[in-house]
Amino acid sequence: MSSMAMHSGPPSYQARTGRSVEERTRAMIVAAAEQVMLARIAAPVSGVSIERLSTADVCAEARGYLRRDGSEGPIPKATMWKHFKTVEALAAAVVENITAENRPVPEPIAELAARGGRSEDTARGSVDAERLEARFSARHFDIGGLREQFAEAAAREDRPDMVFWSAELAERYLQRHRRGDRHPATTASEWARRGMSLVDPRSRLDCMMGIRCTRAAAEAEAVLSRSAEYEHTGLSRVRSIKETEAEFADALGWVLHRELARFHADHARALCEEDAEREMRSLRAIADALGELCAADAEVSREPGDTLRAGELAYVIAGLCRVETAYATHPTHRGTYAAIFADRMAETRTELLACFAVTARERHRHEDNIRALLRMDAFARRLDRIGPAAEPGEIATAVEDYEHASIDLLRTTEYGTIRDILVARYLIAKARSLTHRDAESRRSPDHTPDRPAGSLVHPQPAVLIQGAIQFYDHAATAGSSRGSTGVLRALAAAGSAELRRANPVRRKVDGDCAPADSEIDTIAQTINDLVLITVSRRNRFTDNEIEHLLAMVDPMYYYITSGRN
Repeated sequence: MSSMAMHSGPPSYQARTGRSVEERTRAMIVAAAEQVMLARIAAPVSGVSIERLSTADVCAEARGYLRRDGSEGPIPKATMWKHFKTVEALAAAVVENITAENRPVPEPIAELAARGGRSEDTARGSVDAERLEARFSARHFDIGGLREQFAEAAAREDRPDMVFWSAELAERYLQRHRRGDRHPATTASEWARRGMSLVDPRSRLDCMMGIRCTRAAAEAEAVLSRSAEYEHTGLSRVRSIKETEAEFADALGWVLHRELARFHADHARALCEEDAEREMRSLRAIADALGELCAADAEVSREPGDTLRAGELAYVIAGLCRVETAYATHPTHRGTYAAIFADRMAETRTELLACFAVTARERHRHEDNIRALLRMDAFARRLDRIGPAAEPGEIATAVEDYEHASIDLLRTTEYGTIRDILVARYLIAKARSLTHRDAESRRSPDHTPDRPAGSLVHPQPAVLIQGAIQFYDHAATAGSSRGSTGVLRALAAAGSAELRRANPVRRKVDGDCAPADSEIDTIAQTINDLVLITVSRRNRFTDNEIEHLLAMVDPMYYYITSGRN
């Protein structure tokens, strides 16, 4: 047998293990170098600016580098030399790492990387200045420019660049999605799956960019799955995509990301197979995993890139809220729910809220939004405890105690069917509260309310009831018919029917119903009047008043501009 035949075939276990160790060492060096570079940019000191940075400086200043004995300390110079012989090559790797994670590249780091040019002395995996410039300028390209970059990468058979531009194109097409137009989502899915097919699972950067592709592909399939005819196919594809994402995360050593990908795959399978128990168990498993990996006292160390996104954490908490409302009292599923969650649901959600402390971008918006949803849920459970036979004054007291109601209604637009049901329940309670207070006022004209002066605007109970019916109707027709959302749809349909029976709509004669344009004109005029009253105040706003008003205006702006109202 020839020596060629003896050495052909797949690499040995030792070779694969050695490569994995080297890849992770290199990743730790790059992550540590990024922190050193960002620190120098943020607080430049004479003589130690990023322009004067050397590999020796990075070795000495690095934090978070784990040595072989498990201790955290400076990077050995021999290890640095093995992977990066120049600081320019190291900066190039940092740039490639940042762009792979779809983060903006600081200009000083890009300039440092560009100094290396096309030198043959740079370490393996470094990127030349032209490709670097194209990558960190990607957000400025239009669709045509992104396609040209992909075509150029394909022409030179640059597979990593093809993966990168596939991810960029998929994300850009997703941004173009508008309700009723399936083409952007379909095209995004095609580009994302093309990028996934090009990933080399042995390359860390490929796996990082591959995760961008899987996220975009899953999001596109979720958009397309809003069509009932496509939903089964879309869920099957999401499951397959997320299983691939879990493999990429496993190759990177990203334990948290792997668990999240497995959750999404299992959750999609549960919906596809309409398996309520699997749906609940998938949420229970990811809640336990997040509590273990992201708690303040977590003992599990994570790779630098293995971060938790605030939106994904909010999605899990909203899912727990959804399954509790759907299954906790359901005659078929309540036994399974009790076996899986017992009485720990409130404790579990509290533990997950604490995990927002370790999330990355957009933490405050998602945390505020999910806390708003939980307050609405707590209000609905208070109504359940009051019961239908209670005194009307108890409902009025509950409504008055709910001080954040108007803000919470605006903050929760992204939570779908569960939010629609909770909004409907609040509107019903508010209508009954107003009816009770009006009756109290008629019986006792001199009656002084327990609370401070009321609103300048007085909603009509009948209008609020009609609004509740509309929210129930939307919840009963929008969203998936599978899983907990399907159960909530049935609850919403029953709630709407009950309200219609109890509150028959008065038939309006011709001209008695104001057109939609007239309604919005009335709302706009009311806002204008409130602005005039506000600016006519004798005193300037205090800091507390400013903070209070901003807390109301910010969710109102998001509600109007998000397109989810």
